[in-house]
Amino acid sequence: MGPVRVKLERRAVDGLAQEIRELVARLRPVIQTGPGAWPRARGQVAAGLARDIAAAVQALDVAVEALYFQTDSLEAAHLALEVERRAYREQFEQGPDGHLVTDPDGMIIRANRRAGELFVCPADNLVGQPLPALVSDGARASLEAAIEGLALTDWEAEWIGPALRAHGPPFQLALTAAVVRHGDGSVYRVQWSLRDISRRPSPD
Repeated sequence: MGPVRVKLERRAVDGLAQEIRELVARLRPVIQTGPGAWPRARGQVAAGLARDIAAAVQALDVAVEALYFQTDSLEAAHLALEVERRAYREQFEQGPDGHLVTDPDGMIIRANRRAGELFVCPADNLVGQPLPALVSDGARASLEAAIEGLALTDWEAEWIGPALRAHGPPFQLALTAAVVRHGDGSVYRVQWSLRDISRRPSPD
């Protein structure tokens, strides 16, 4: 339930509560009128109806307060989520590493500026390409197998292999994956971190 819908429902509840209060106010003189002005049975019905409405108003007041609290909680959660979203976007766009987001099959749906710099092309040019298409022919099968393996388990080790630039010589690419999953465990998105490790010192 979004904040707008909650506000609309709160307005409807407030209107209903006010309507019931007005009805109770109209019935109150009936209750307070002496028995000589009304037949006894009719007065009892009116009194019982007024008591029922008064009880409903009390319950409605409790519901309104709960709805106010729910709305405030939703608004606070929405603000917190917006702060996190902005922080993530800033990190994604301005971070020192390249970042890609792919679907479960490895199709790129988002790329940051640094990823474009690594492959010497605008970041938008990477969107819509399969991730294995960015590496050399001999490394594609290995990367495709790694992507398929994410359906079964997360892997934290780096995938390393030669990657192709739009212009210039190939470079040694290191990939790490962070998997976002549905509630049933299936892959929803994969967030990739990319680094050029061509100049990484060789182990002794």
